[in-house]
Amino acid sequence: MLDFATDLGKQNDSFVTKVDAMEASVDNAMNHWKGEGAAAASEKAMAHKLHSNHLATAIDSIAEKYNTYGVSLGDTRTALIRILDVEMNGSGMTVDDDGSVHAPKVPSDPDHPNSATTALNQQVLDGQASGYESRIKALLTQFGDGETAAAQAITTELQTLSGYETKPDGEPVRSNVQDILDGKAQLPTDPKKLHDFWETLTPAEKDALYEKDQYLGNRDGLPSVDRDHYNREKLDDELTRAQNGDPAVKDKLGDLQAIRDTLDKNPGTMLLLMDTQTGTMAHAAISVGNPDTAANVSVHAPGLNTNVKNSLGGMVDEAKAVKTLADDRLAKLDPKDPKYGQKAGQTEVPVVWIGSDLPQGKLTADPTEMDHTTLSGAEDVSSDKMAKAGAPKLASFYDGMRASHDDSSVHLTAVGHSYGSVMTGLAVQQTKVDDLLVYGSPGLDLPYKHGNWWPVSGDQEVSKLEVPDGHRYEMTGGNDKVANLPRFGDNPRTLPGFTHLETAPHTTVDGVNRDGASEHADYPRTTKVDGKDQLRTSGWNIATIVAGLPDEAVKKP
Repeated sequence: MLDFATDLGKQNDSFVTKVDAMEASVDNAMNHWKGEGAAAASEKAMAHKLHSNHLATAIDSIAEKYNTYGVSLGDTRTALIRILDVEMNGSGMTVDDDGSVHAPKVPSDPDHPNSATTALNQQVLDGQASGYESRIKALLTQFGDGETAAAQAITTELQTLSGYETKPDGEPVRSNVQDILDGKAQLPTDPKKLHDFWETLTPAEKDALYEKDQYLGNRDGLPSVDRDHYNREKLDDELTRAQNGDPAVKDKLGDLQAIRDTLDKNPGTMLLLMDTQTGTMAHAAISVGNPDTAANVSVHAPGLNTNVKNSLGGMVDEAKAVKTLADDRLAKLDPKDPKYGQKAGQTEVPVVWIGSDLPQGKLTADPTEMDHTTLSGAEDVSSDKMAKAGAPKLASFYDGMRASHDDSSVHLTAVGHSYGSVMTGLAVQQTKVDDLLVYGSPGLDLPYKHGNWWPVSGDQEVSKLEVPDGHRYEMTGGNDKVANLPRFGDNPRTLPGFTHLETAPHTTVDGVNRDGASEHADYPRTTKVDGKDQLRTSGWNIATIVAGLPDEAVKKP
């Protein structure tokens, strides 16, 4: 088994090397070959690469099973041989195939055929034989159980290859999938229904659907591991084409490179959204960890002047700092705590979501004003048009996070900053989340009770937010001119039903003296405290809310 695992691994490595060489050859050809034929060849090569990746992964898993069980069975065999060839060597004892051990007969003294010494020696030998027999039979049982477990595990892994058995008409897909490929049917648009359908598919069927729609990984409801897999495949494709001057993506080269650099710099992150085609801007969403397995998930929507090229890496760094603090607070919980004990040891996974176009423009010295040379940016930031266009996408993303999660009880927090809080406010009017946290908000675009034609301060319908009472939070820095000049309704600090969190310097319960957040961009950023990067009071509040620990948040007096 061990030799087979080693050989299989070598063969698989050789296979992967050849596939990589094929991909490199195609990429090189695309530098000089253009047109429909080139596009078809590129798509076919990508299909082969996808199939090869799944095949190599399946074979690697099979080899791993042979190796794991080979080691385990080998250890049991070694223990058996040690008893037989070392401990029992020269004892004169015999062993049956079923593990029964027989002691030799002690010869009797001819002069004293019934002596007590002979009986005692025989009793000692029989006792030794019984001890050996007990250990040998236990090891034989262990070996048999190990063989059974190995057979079951290897058989299960072999079944994953069944989708790659070739037929005259290509790899098999079922009729309902073929209908989608032929355009006679569509994938479900509801995230929960899509997730349930996706779970019934074979790897070959998933790959076939990706070949038809290479933005498949952006569909809300797919498991995060599959979203990440297909989005990385598409990222590699578009990055190569952009570097080679493909007019469809060459102007997004900086965005694509930023996505690649952010993923490479942060192992364990997942690419949940990658889109260069549906908006003016490139779009991306990256999670710090797997949101499908974390008990607490937060989605962070940014605001004015945020874009993939210049902002994604920094936002992920900020999200990592929040996650580190949130996980630390969860790890320190006492499992016996009557309120939060069930959360002890949980983790939090933040998702940075730049999933829709955002206002772009150069700010003047006054962050509430735009330079006259960027009139379009000024128009965008003063209008809720982009927020209304992005809100349904954000709401669907929330639903997708819940649909793909391993446990429907996931604690989901919607977080919005600046113009992103407007989009978030609109999104949570369309679907439910467990907690809402906004900061630096110019308003949530809530309807007025008496109609938008005659807005009155404090007259907005907070009940339109699909968030439980007591689970709405806001932060407003003292010198945040954007938040202090609300454009899309009242600042949330003036709305009923919101808990107002502190932004001033404060010593938090972990004993850290944290700096305050005053300016519009300060909230999630770290500062140096005793030579270490530490989140501000506002960052502490973000971490405690997304972790589901509101009692630890610092409230305004």
